[in-house]
Amino acid sequence: MELAEQDFDLLRKHCKVDHHSEDNLLKAYYEWAFVDIASAVTSDYEENEDWFQKHPLFHRAVFPLTAYYFENRIAYIERNLSYAPQMVLSTVHKLRDAYMEKMEKSQNEV
Repeated sequence: MELAEQDFDLLRKHCKVDHHSEDNLLKAYYEWAFVDIASAVTSDYEENEDWFQKHPLFHRAVFPLTAYYFENRIAYIERNLSYAPQMVLSTVHKLRDAYMEKMEKSQNEV
């Protein structure tokens, strides 16, 4: 779940944060958004963390959801993807399809 420095800078811009005093909070919300999105796609997301980080659709979902959590300061236990911006839910559905294609392809190779 490590976020590269250039990606973190982009996330900070996305969240309209131009200071470093809330970096730890922003990173925590990123980790929560990462888990929410990845676990909405598959229950074995921890084994496929690299796939999520490399998939072009993933940041399209995780950045807006991180911004949503950051802007609304939602407590972790109160979060629910049904409150997420519509673009996040749309991207999660596309990620599910891409993940299923990946799984089918890997099964066919065996």
